[in-house]
Amino acid sequence: MKEVSLKSGRSFALQGWLIPILGLLLSVILASLPYDNVFWYKSATLAYGLSAISYLAFLFLRERIIGNVATGILFLGLLLNLTGMIRRGWQTYEMGAFHPPWSNLFEALTFWSFIAGVIYLLLERKYGVKLLGALITPIIFGLSLFAITKANTEITPLMPALRSYWLYIHVITAFVGYAGFTVAFGGAVLYLLKAKYNLSFLPSLEVLDELSYKSVVIVFPIWTASIILGAAWANEAWGGYWSWDPKEVWSLIVWLFFGAYLHARQMLGWRGTKTAWMLVFGFITVLICFFAINLFFPGLHSYATD
Repeated sequence: MKEVSLKSGRSFALQGWLIPILGLLLSVILASLPYDNVFWYKSATLAYGLSAISYLAFLFLRERIIGNVATGILFLGLLLNLTGMIRRGWQTYEMGAFHPPWSNLFEALTFWSFIAGVIYLLLERKYGVKLLGALITPIIFGLSLFAITKANTEITPLMPALRSYWLYIHVITAFVGYAGFTVAFGGAVLYLLKAKYNLSFLPSLEVLDELSYKSVVIVFPIWTASIILGAAWANEAWGGYWSWDPKEVWSLIVWLFFGAYLHARQMLGWRGTKTAWMLVFGFITVLICFFAINLFFPGLHSYATD
């Protein structure tokens, strides 16, 4: 019996990895087609919009097939987004100025959309909370749409300070943090709605609380690593670990806010509505850190604007 159980567990694990691997291969094949990267990003944005509509329809109609369609369309959007990223990277290589597709505002927003979607699908698979998609996918769609309509989509050479291996590790850790905090915010909003209106179709308060908490627990150390890596990069590029640049300051504020959230839960025993509101206000600091600082107070991080 144990042997059978072990084999079935391995089979389930293989099935879980098979679809992402096939999706990656499909994205590589699509990226080899002679279409500009922006075409794939626009296609991903359309898929995100359709997915958001589908998740909202599932929220009200509660038909299982609608939920499955919503998940499928979101997965398609992520594949198209990944295709755009691969194609954009290849086009920078053809220009003789290769860089990963997360170096300016357009690339950063689309990368944020991609990472947030991936984290959400992983949590949906683990907890089965499809209704969270009704909050997360509109955010993903909004980020991608803002990138397509407001940011500069042209490929430009990197400024000297960005031509570094630090661009790979620092930026990836930062956007995993952004994405995880986005998912935690969605869970917190659903928690507050459930607590206030006792909506029967939402998951239990315990599930929503755990989902939000786990999101922060997973990405908080990654955000911490991002700040440390950014300081090391700053020292290499500008000769100092910390310069009180607006981006540095707000990254620290985000870290302090979510650190206070974890401290309140672990040391003070806070749960429920108080910690959910902390996540809502914490996400506001995330939005300020990215949008307000990058667009209006860029400082040394002026490369993030267009």
